[in-house]
Amino acid sequence: METLEAAKCLVCGALLEVPGPWVGLEVECPECQEVLRVVEVQPLRLYYAFESDEEPMPDE
Repeated sequence: METLEAAKCLVCGALLEVPGPWVGLEVECPECQEVLRVVEVQPLRLYYAFESDEEPMPDE
């Protein structure tokens, strides 16, 4: 049976229910559409999911 964990959105405070969370999972808040990333499962902790649009630096 899949576990259902819950945490509050960092932006608007809405309750997010995440079924079967794992570290690295990205979830979208249904209220404000902010994308958050699971950083801890027990207890469920979310943090901002940043876009990785930076390219790695070439070896010199």
